[in-house]
Amino acid sequence: MSFLRTVLPIALLASNALAQTFTDCNPLNSTCPDDPALGTTYPEVFNSSSQTELDVGFWNTTAGGSLMSFTDGGLELTLSEKGQSITAQSQFYIMFGTLEVIMEAAPGTGIISSLVLLSDDLDEIDVEIMGGNASFAESNWYGWGDQNQRNALYHPVDNVHNQHNYTIEWSQQQLIWHIDGNAVRTVPYAKPHEYPQSPCFIRFGIWAGGDSNQEGTVAWAGGKTDWSQGPFTMKVQSVKVTDATTNVTSYSYGDNSGSYQSIKSDPGESKFEKLMNKVSKTQAVVNHFNSLSTGAKIGIACGIAGVLLVGIIGFAVFCIKQRRAGKREKALADQSWNEQAAELDAYRQRMARGDFAIQHMGHGEKY
Repeated sequence: MSFLRTVLPIALLASNALAQTFTDCNPLNSTCPDDPALGTTYPEVFNSSSQTELDVGFWNTTAGGSLMSFTDGGLELTLSEKGQSITAQSQFYIMFGTLEVIMEAAPGTGIISSLVLLSDDLDEIDVEIMGGNASFAESNWYGWGDQNQRNALYHPVDNVHNQHNYTIEWSQQQLIWHIDGNAVRTVPYAKPHEYPQSPCFIRFGIWAGGDSNQEGTVAWAGGKTDWSQGPFTMKVQSVKVTDATTNVTSYSYGDNSGSYQSIKSDPGESKFEKLMNKVSKTQAVVNHFNSLSTGAKIGIACGIAGVLLVGIIGFAVFCIKQRRAGKREKALADQSWNEQAAELDAYRQRMARGDFAIQHMGHGEKY
């Protein structure tokens, strides 16, 4: 509690300085385009050093794409100098559901590692971790982007720079934050503006609150960022997003109330589910192969090599046979040509000797 008494006044001071969210179209006062729905569960494990970017079918990198790197241990988001930030944003929305991220928060005073659910009308649900304090993670939420709301709480974590599971479970009944499977905070449902309840996209990334020109933000972030201590890296092993609504292609606002009851959905298989189904057929084969023992993999590799070898041998035999047949056909053709040439030559010689000359008959002779 002593930590909360120390941090909460800073959080209050910073609240007006932390407004980093915006919307292209606010459904509370406008008619806005429909939101593309996830409509299923999307799991993503970052464990391939051969990957070079986030899947553009599911993610839009809005800042710092060149500062991302992929390793066998996960996706690394690295800041090394002032002015840098990295943000990945989902192409899809969920209407209630679950966000589960396994990650290591970045170290560094003033460096913020963040997980966010954000809607078009600026309902917001956050997990934010200050790199200068390894012992706590912050949960927070806003209704309609109202930065005057005081909803931040801090939860003890055994070294945020180690790998932990941060999960947000969101429904029309309650909002629950989990850390490593343990529920650390529950917020009951309330009316619009006092409880997030509109379709949200997912955002995760890293930024330097310690570089802000506003004192409140710097204080909230834990102090000025010292770039000589960098680089600072946030590591994301996996992201799993579950949309509470299935078999739906899009969400739209039925009115300007901001209530979940006004949200309409169009039924059908979402484009993201179609994309996953397309990828999963190939991935299923890869996953099955990866799950096999080394001996089985060697056996399969040898089998494939054997099939290829048989194919190569078969092709070689075919070529040899075709070559031999070609030689025979050429020999017969040559023999025929030689015979015809000999006949023609003999004919020419007889012609030269006059063997085919026509003798003239005398006058009065009969044939």
